[in-house]
Amino acid sequence: MATPLPPEADAWEARELLYEAYNELQALASELGGAAAAVAPAVVVVGHQTDGKSALVEALMGFQFNHVGGGTKTRRPVALHLRFNPRCDEPQCRLLSAAGDADEHDEAGVAARPMPLADIQAYIEAENLRLENDPCQFSEKEIIIKVEYKHSPNLTIVDTPGLILPAPGRKNRVLQSQASAVESLVHAKIQHKETIILCLEDCSDWSNATTRRVVMQVDPDLARTVLVSTKLDTKIPQFARPSDVEVFLHPPTCVLDVSLLGDSPFFTSVPSGRVGSCHEAVFRSNEEFKKAILSRELEDIASIEDKLGRSLTTKERDRIGVGNLRLYLEELLQKRYVESVPLIIPLLEKQHRNTTSKLREISHELSDLDEAKLMEKAQLFHDSFLTKLCLLLKGMVVAPPDKFGETLVNERINGGTFTGSENFQLPNKMMPNGGMRLYGGAQYHRAMAEFRLVVGNIRCPPITREEIVNACGVEDIHDGTNYSRTACVIAVAKARDAFEPFLHQLGFRLLYILKRLIPISVYLLEKDGEHFSSHEVLVRRVQEAFKRFAESTEQSCRQRCMEDLESTTRYVTWSLHNKFNCFLLMPIVDKLPALLRQDLESAFEEELDSIFDVTQLRQSLGQKKRELEIELKRIKRLKEKFGEINKKLNSLQVRQ
Repeated sequence: MATPLPPEADAWEARELLYEAYNELQALASELGGAAAAVAPAVVVVGHQTDGKSALVEALMGFQFNHVGGGTKTRRPVALHLRFNPRCDEPQCRLLSAAGDADEHDEAGVAARPMPLADIQAYIEAENLRLENDPCQFSEKEIIIKVEYKHSPNLTIVDTPGLILPAPGRKNRVLQSQASAVESLVHAKIQHKETIILCLEDCSDWSNATTRRVVMQVDPDLARTVLVSTKLDTKIPQFARPSDVEVFLHPPTCVLDVSLLGDSPFFTSVPSGRVGSCHEAVFRSNEEFKKAILSRELEDIASIEDKLGRSLTTKERDRIGVGNLRLYLEELLQKRYVESVPLIIPLLEKQHRNTTSKLREISHELSDLDEAKLMEKAQLFHDSFLTKLCLLLKGMVVAPPDKFGETLVNERINGGTFTGSENFQLPNKMMPNGGMRLYGGAQYHRAMAEFRLVVGNIRCPPITREEIVNACGVEDIHDGTNYSRTACVIAVAKARDAFEPFLHQLGFRLLYILKRLIPISVYLLEKDGEHFSSHEVLVRRVQEAFKRFAESTEQSCRQRCMEDLESTTRYVTWSLHNKFNCFLLMPIVDKLPALLRQDLESAFEEELDSIFDVTQLRQSLGQKKRELEIELKRIKRLKEKFGEINKKLNSLQVRQ
């Protein structure tokens, strides 16, 4: 009979499993996002430039690796999955891809493997330099590093780019834009409720809330924020009286009257200098660096006690130094890990169901890549597309107006204005619904209404006696009737010349409005789950067929209108609104379905790839299937790990 393990050994094994499972979960969450990311606890470090943020992260880790110094150095968040391993005398580091699995690939495309610290540091510096010269300047995508070391805590720390305080004024607009980008990035990293925020303040007066101003926009009560005053060694000499030190160590409630995580701030110092063998290096090894951190802590305590004229209490000592901060964060994160285990299991089960469903859909789509089924899909998309077009024209479906609608001002800019020889343009305030963001049938009818108002305000061109006489000729037999008839002919001719430009402008405007139906229809198809996003060739073909038909129909409609315009009698009784409805709108509704169907049938007779690009589609679907299969294995493995952890934790609670 096997001897049962003592509770301490069980607890150690459960804790090791817990850290490993969370490392995998956070790597998976950074790739997939979603609910899993919201319950994966991590410590996110936030501070302004030169607050000593990256240096503090290195001190917490127990070794140096980062790109530190003045100005903006960190331009991508660095996610560090730290794990205590007493067998690693030197840090064992792996640069992981977003997938985060040791069997996956790193960012350089090489299988993730232990990398020398120098290579990790060189990679980070190269990324920072690349982004410094990139228009975006910063990236939300994390650099993920897995670390095992005998001096590392069991923590997951995310180092973010330093916040920027730009000077006001137009000449500092570039820096102001960068400051806004960094603040948005930091907000995105600290928004999840399970995130522990390590808020760094480099100040000797707690009323100066530089970093807290940004953090409290997301965590107003600082309920999940650990406050850290950095560079303690430089602040102690600034205090002249013991009372100043007392206020600094114990901020009054009027300044920090919030639910601060940990109840009071921490105070840290990190010795300056880099580890290395070059002559500029201050420390020859990470062991020397760690000793210097401990020595700095003892010196800070001695200096504070000297200023206070008394010994620090145990509670006060527990708030000073990198070592105490690291111990507090490790215990806090371990507690969060244990509390989150029961929440994560159902989320992983849901993710497993979703991924299984996606895999089933991809497999089904691969099995449907034969001509008969593809033809059926093409007809289905063809019918769905036409249905959405017709409903948009009739005003029976709704897409977001703020995304797809246009005011009259924007419509005039993009679709052209109604202007004649007098350059008359109807003021926006005179046009009903001019300020509304419209599309589809509503936009079509507003354009027609504007056209009628503009044409109705055209002044009739004047007709001179000389023009009438010259038109009549030189004979004496002309009577009054001939003069009247001639005057009418001249008036009609002049009206036609004045009116004809508006006819062309109307055709161009209405064609523009009809073409705008394409992206709106695609949006509605996606919204209703009817859009074939994997069949891009088919979608483009249907869209191009609609554009060609709309262009040819508008041209034909305009020609018919021009023919009517040539006839004086028809001109007198002519209704522009009904001519355009008959020859532009009606063909879109009546003739377009047959034309699109004919286009698809002829394409199928030519070659299947002309519609579906079956070869490329099969490769693309096959790649998606392989990715989903890998994702499903990872989720299944995590489900099993967290299930095992949950059982062990429950067992330990019962035994205790």
